[in-house]
Amino acid sequence: RCMSCIGVYAWCGPCAVKVHQNLPFHKVQRWNATHYQATSLMELGFLWHIGHGGHPCP
Repeated sequence: RCMSCIGVYAWCGPCAVKVHQNLPFHKVQRWNATHYQATSLMELGFLWHIGHGGHPCP
């Protein structure tokens, strides 16, 4: 889940990364079977592409 997004959202890791393609500094948490634990988008597989609108260079 994202603590920075307005509303209550919970995504799987790949979807969280996709939704935050242009929001790399949001604070996210991961469910670890008993509670939410702080993590980072980078730990979920986020790669920040500087050019091309956040997408990899063609």
